[in-house]
Amino acid sequence: MKIYDIANPFLSSYEPTENYYENYFSKNLDIYSYYFEHHCLNKEVKLEKALVQHPAMIQKMKWIARKIASLTPEVTIKYEDLYPIKFTKDVYIFVGLGGSNAYTYRSMDPQIAFCVEKFEADEDALKVIIAHEFGHATHHLFTTYNGIDAATISWSNPLTWLLQEGVATYLSTEVVKVQQDIYFAYKRDVEWLSFCEENKTKIIGAFQKDLMQKSSKEIFKEWFSINGGQTFDYTRLGYYIGYVLVHHLAADEGIVNAMLYWRHADFEERMKELLHTIL
Repeated sequence: MKIYDIANPFLSSYEPTENYYENYFSKNLDIYSYYFEHHCLNKEVKLEKALVQHPAMIQKMKWIARKIASLTPEVTIKYEDLYPIKFTKDVYIFVGLGGSNAYTYRSMDPQIAFCVEKFEADEDALKVIIAHEFGHATHHLFTTYNGIDAATISWSNPLTWLLQEGVATYLSTEVVKVQQDIYFAYKRDVEWLSFCEENKTKIIGAFQKDLMQKSSKEIFKEWFSINGGQTFDYTRLGYYIGYVLVHHLAADEGIVNAMLYWRHADFEERMKELLHTIL
C-alpha cells in the first residue's frame, strides 16, 4: 500500500484561478475523472464556490493532508492485526470541490480516497473517517478471503448498504476510541446521535416503509447521503440503522458472521427480519 498526498503539491503553489485547478485535474486525470463522475457532480458550479472558499483554507488543508498520511498506517496496522487481510492498494489524498469526503472504490481490494477540503482540523475525527473507509476495505477483503464471490452480492440493494455502513461503523469502534457521536458524524454532533437514540423505532419504521414504496436511488439520497434527511431533518440516518443492526448481529453471532452476512441466499429476508427485531 502506498499513500499519495497530491493535496500538498497543489496547495503549496496554490493560485485561485480556474486554469490552475483545471491544469491540476488534468495532471491527475485518473483520480479526478472518477471523482467528478461518481462523487462530485455539477463541477462548474462547485469550482466557482471553491475559488471563493479555498484561499482561506490553505493551511488547514495542508495540515489535514499531512495528518491523514501519518494516521493511516496506525489504523491499517490495527485492522491487519485483527483480521487475516493485507491492504495492498493505494491511498490518495487530494483537494476536491466539496463532493464526498472520502470513499473506497474499484473492486473488493479497493483504493481509498480522502478529500481534504471536507474535513475539520480534528485528529479524532480524522482517525474515525480513516477507520471507517478502511473498515469498508476490511469488509471487502475479508469477504473475498472467505470465498464469497462479489458477483453474488446485490450492490444496489439498500439492505446491502445497511450492512456495509453498519460494518464499517462497527469496525471503526474496534480500532479507534473516541466519543460515540464522532463515529457517525466524523465530528462532535451529540444532537444527531441523541435524536437517533431517542427515536430509533420511528426511524427504523420510516426506513421500512421507504423500502416498500421508494426506489433504491430515492432511498440512497434520503438515508445515506448528506443531501437527504427530508423525513426527520437529519441526514445519513441509514448509518445509524446499519450500526444498530450490525451491533445486534455481532452480539448474537459475532462480528465475523455479521461481516459475512451477505453470503446467505436469503440475505434480503434475513435483513428485513432483523429490522423488525431491532425495532
